[in-house]
Amino acid sequence: MKPSLPTKRLFLQAIGLFSLVRGINVSVLMLAQLLTSVFIFSSKDIVYTLLDINLWLIVFATAFSVSGGYIFNAFFDEEKDLINRPEKTFLERHVSAKTKLGVYFTCSVLALLVSSYVSFRAVVFFTSYMLAMFLYSSLLKRDLWFGTLTSTLLTVLPFFAITVYYNNFSIEILTHATYLYTLVSVREFVKDLYNIKGDMAQNYRTFPVVWGEHKTKQLISVLIVCALLVIVLLCTFFELNAMGYYFVAAAIFLIILVVLLWRVRSTWHMGLLLQFVRLIILLGIISLPLLSLSI
Repeated sequence: MKPSLPTKRLFLQAIGLFSLVRGINVSVLMLAQLLTSVFIFSSKDIVYTLLDINLWLIVFATAFSVSGGYIFNAFFDEEKDLINRPEKTFLERHVSAKTKLGVYFTCSVLALLVSSYVSFRAVVFFTSYMLAMFLYSSLLKRDLWFGTLTSTLLTVLPFFAITVYYNNFSIEILTHATYLYTLVSVREFVKDLYNIKGDMAQNYRTFPVVWGEHKTKQLISVLIVCALLVIVLLCTFFELNAMGYYFVAAAIFLIILVVLLWRVRSTWHMGLLLQFVRLIILLGIISLPLLSLSI
């Protein structure tokens, strides 16, 4: 029996909305916050940490604020995405502008409401984060320097919500954060190379558009070298336990990444390279439990 037209439309709208809020990205972010809380920030055992209601409120406030930011950003990226990712954009167009706006405001209100149950400091943090997302999407993303810099900061910033909650700052945590920031920067510049056609058509001043593909690849290579240096620092000065195996594998992957970066030419291959960078980041997140596994 074939589904009715309204049912099919509702299904497409649901899938389009899930795509708009980057449901997979948000889920991975939530997982990353929980794992960093358990294995890096919290001094309590796993069960006690996961039973902390305030931690879950911070995680959900992050999910709501980031989801709202993705939807707001989609308003400004629709024409560009229509060139770079036409199939995905056509799917998202099943969601009306009114629905997008309604979901955006709902997510924003829920983020502030949920965070208010934690502390006033949490409300200030998420208010500042959503304001930064607004400024990035509406003003900064077309700027050569502030566009990529702000995008990277906004990706890493949710982890500082956990840092602020636990009030746990150390050189080791800062070094891990530097490694993450460097990898996210690599991802952003590779994404700029992948999106270059749409960026040029919509007059986005990204590095590949202004400086060209060759110089952008040089910059990515420098960032990868920086990531490798941070890996050396982590493995030399801190107790990583079994997670040291991840960093060894990550170093090998990053070297492979540099080689592939200078060999790929087509947009399709650059898209595969972007997924490869995302895989390195994802492996780092799911490898966090290895910090507690002695070798």
